[in-house]
Amino acid sequence: MQKTIFFLVFSFSISVSSFAQSVAHIGSIDVLADSRIENLVTIEKTIDEITGYRLQICFDSDKNVVDEARDRFLKLYPLIATYVEFEAPHFNLKVGDFRTRLEAEKVKREVFGEFVICIIHQDLIQLPRID
Repeated sequence: MQKTIFFLVFSFSISVSSFAQSVAHIGSIDVLADSRIENLVTIEKTIDEITGYRLQICFDSDKNVVDEARDRFLKLYPLIATYVEFEAPHFNLKVGDFRTRLEAEKVKREVFGEFVICIIHQDLIQLPRID
């Protein structure tokens, strides 16, 4: 009998102490996260890029050809930003930060006679300047 009582008390104490969940207040949530996640969220908030459009007006494997096209474009349109990107094996010259495809089409019509190619690409763009 003494063994049975001891066994019951022992099993009861183990079952009470092994209850793993703590009592949570109703309506509250505790988030346990790495601090690096919070840093990534703040960095993401500071990035000034949105989805928009750019015109690709030149691509070549020789960077000098792309640089000459960039200089020629900047002489014609000094207020439009230019970007040289390398995608193996070519350098691409993309211009503009257009929010809508219509804005890109307008500049494409102006540029079309000056440059051999003129292709509209959807891309992450910088927020357009306010002039």
